[in-house]
Amino acid sequence: MKAKFVGNIALALMLALGIVYSGIALSGWVSGEVRESNLYRQSVIISSVFSQEDDVGLSTVLTDQRARGLMFKFARALTSAYVSFELIPYGQLETFGVVYASLGPHVEIGDFAYRGHDLVITGSAPNEESYREFLESLKDSGYFLAVRGIFGAAQGGGVNFEIECLATNRQGP
Repeated sequence: MKAKFVGNIALALMLALGIVYSGIALSGWVSGEVRESNLYRQSVIISSVFSQEDDVGLSTVLTDQRARGLMFKFARALTSAYVSFELIPYGQLETFGVVYASLGPHVEIGDFAYRGHDLVITGSAPNEESYREFLESLKDSGYFLAVRGIFGAAQGGGVNFEIECLATNRQGP
């Protein structure tokens, strides 16, 4: 009887150890899967972007709906560039700040993307003059090595544009 009892305890301990080990292994796998997810990478990038001191702060992005929408588009572009090893996201809040400060009230940014280290901005404006003001403001910032753009007539009026901002003059850490 005593041997059966000890055998049951040993079996219960082995079962408990197996459950604990499985839980540890499963949590390690889940944690690895989470770290490999784009959502996790995006949150790390946004965190590193906001950990730097710049003109456009977290309070602006959280309180200004337009800035918040643009920051999410910008973060998607950063994540994509980071995941494909095209860009290390150092100092990118400064880049966002330059773009945001250059943005006129009537210009709408459709998307951001990176081609290598160069930022590409696509969007629309109600007229060519608004587009050109945005383009010139980006050039006048002195932040980018070069800024060039193309535009065309949009259906229903206005213009669609693509602006390429060639790598920044700034250096990383």
